[in-house]
Amino acid sequence: MATIPPGTVTPVPAAPPLANTAPPFQPGPPEPASRMWINCFGFYLILLNIILFYLLFRLWPGTVPVPDVVPGQVTIIPLYLRLQLWPETRYLCLVAIAGALGGYIHLSTSFVDYLGNRRFYSSWKWWYGLRPFIGSSLAIIVYFAARGGLVAGTNGAATLSPYGIAAMAGLAGLFSKQATDKLREVFDTLFKPTDPPKRAEPLDPNKVP
Repeated sequence: MATIPPGTVTPVPAAPPLANTAPPFQPGPPEPASRMWINCFGFYLILLNIILFYLLFRLWPGTVPVPDVVPGQVTIIPLYLRLQLWPETRYLCLVAIAGALGGYIHLSTSFVDYLGNRRFYSSWKWWYGLRPFIGSSLAIIVYFAARGGLVAGTNGAATLSPYGIAAMAGLAGLFSKQATDKLREVFDTLFKPTDPPKRAEPLDPNKVP
């Protein structure tokens, strides 16, 4: 039997790697929204509707077509806030408000539908709060694509009217999925690669690195 000289450090064998025993990701059961949150959100919807209609009426041009020689004066708050807006800037404001109004219609319809079926959960709070802003942003992008001639069926700026612009923006905010699909179609047509590279597999929430 071999003896180990004194002062010699005996190497310790490395421990085998631990097997991945992490449990798969399983979200908990949805939590119903509280009565206080439902009441506050209902008040938010009523106030948002009033504000959107008020801004829409204030920004709507008094004559059609809109004269583009000088900027028009828009009174947002009488005696306090007055703006000088060129027609293009007014169109952008109308698009943003009409898109938010379309998103508001989608939001309010979904709210009363799920609330009436007792399936309104608190995990959707941020979706409900940000839905009008998503519709407004999407409507502006659709408006840019239409004015830039990227969407078929649109003509020059001289043939556009506030009614057509507001209708297009409102529908983009209301039907956000269809508007996003149309923008994706435009983007794929313009920037489709001839030889797309192969990507790695998408992220899996149950896979631990």
